[in-house]
Amino acid sequence: MYDNGDEYQPDSGEEVRSVARGRASDAARMRVAVAVLLGVSACTGLLFPLVWGPTSNARGLAAIVGDSFGLAAGAVGLSVVAWGAGRLWSRSAREKLPEPPVRYGPVPGLGPAQTEFVVRKWIGDSAPTATLLHLAEQSVVRLTLVDDGLWQIEGIGTPQRWRRIDSISRVLADHLGIRSPGGVFVADGSPTSGCAVREGMRAMSDACRSWAARDDLLVLSVRTWIGRAMACLCTVLAALGFLGVLGPTILGAPFVAFVIGSLGVFAAGTGLRHTPTGRHVWAGAAGFERVLSGRSTTIGSAAVRECFLAAVPYAFAFGVADRWSAQYRRVTGRAAPHPDWYPSTALYDDETGLQWAAKPHN
Repeated sequence: MYDNGDEYQPDSGEEVRSVARGRASDAARMRVAVAVLLGVSACTGLLFPLVWGPTSNARGLAAIVGDSFGLAAGAVGLSVVAWGAGRLWSRSAREKLPEPPVRYGPVPGLGPAQTEFVVRKWIGDSAPTATLLHLAEQSVVRLTLVDDGLWQIEGIGTPQRWRRIDSISRVLADHLGIRSPGGVFVADGSPTSGCAVREGMRAMSDACRSWAARDDLLVLSVRTWIGRAMACLCTVLAALGFLGVLGPTILGAPFVAFVIGSLGVFAAGTGLRHTPTGRHVWAGAAGFERVLSGRSTTIGSAAVRECFLAAVPYAFAFGVADRWSAQYRRVTGRAAPHPDWYPSTALYDDETGLQWAAKPHN
């Protein structure tokens, strides 16, 4: 009994748990409140230096738009004009090419990587696999499926046969050590083999650029490189503007608008343009890609088994192997033939077989 006259009743376990839950809930709400406060503070600390002009003595709205409404309106108008100018410059960087004529076979003398480079002005991750398939189809290398996901590429070509192979394919063969008879490269999807393929791909890309310049197929686009230089300069000026170095921070808006509008000048391939000779070669390569990708309703002489199989590496280069096999099946009513030089049934699947094992890694 207690002196205050209240009857003593011990706390039940449920009451203790209720109190504990209440305290936990209060603590959780406090943590959320602190997190929100810290988040707001962090955003304020990151955003205000760019908006309020830390290098300027002005504060508040005057630091953003200045003391003149005309200045703010002029900056907004210049931003619209700069964005439009950037868009026009970006559009002019894209080379306008007509629809190519249909071609049912590769351009003589061009390997898969060269064909892709002439059309796209760059080569993708499928170029090494396409080149290895091309070398196997030309009987200068042997593909062996050792185990699931483990491939062995062995050089079997004589010097006379290798001389008939295009120069870019020979670059990859030299890099992987399979140009000489008995040379072996193992593709197992590991970082080691992937890095070797990546290095070979870089060597192929450099060789493609040298080949295109040497044969007068592609030249640098002066307009595109001027646009890139202007975009980089505007990026610097925009940063200075938002830091308040140039005055009210709204002065950085026109420079940002030009950069946003001109982003297209940095797209892959925009830095090069075809010469008249290059356009002639492009027409043949792009016409062949048109057939491979299924944009042509007929496949012509490629319906012959040997011609179809010779085109398979080029289909891999453009990433349309599955569409190429479907096109053959649609036109001929027969399943796509399987080559003797590829020891796996997963030839037309881009995610399995040699395509996976020889995938480049960064």
